Amino acid sequence: MSNHEALERLIAIEQDARDFGFDWPDIDMIIAQAVSECEEIAEAIKHHEPSIRVQEEIGDLLHTAISLCLFAGFDVTETLHKVTEKFSARMNGMKHLTQQRGLKNLRGKDIKFMLELWREVKQQELIKG
Repeated sequence: MSNHEALERLIAIEQDARDFGFDWPDIDMIIAQAVSECEEIAEAIKHHEPSIRVQEEIGDLLHTAISLCLFAGFDVTETLHKVTEKFSARMNGMKHLTQQRGLKNLRGKDIKFMLELWREVKQQELIKG
């Protein structure tokens, strides 16, 4: 099954569940579920659980994110497209700043340095607005 087919199937199953009446009561509960899924991922990793278990928990988080998207009234594909464009633009900005600093890439660089560049790119986006 391709990525697109898997995503479309999950969206269809989620829509069917909602049409059947199996739906979240409010957005706060979905957000709490997303936080809970993140905690379960962290616990599975911390306790060195099998990778299949970690993958399952990450899948639950993806499902919850899709549920949140649909509950909020957004098209999942459009939302993914928008975040892809946003991330792509930011990565291009990161690459540009990295080159300005005389570096080829960020391999081996400190996370603080990378976050500093990320914040700079975000700030430039706000200025361009």
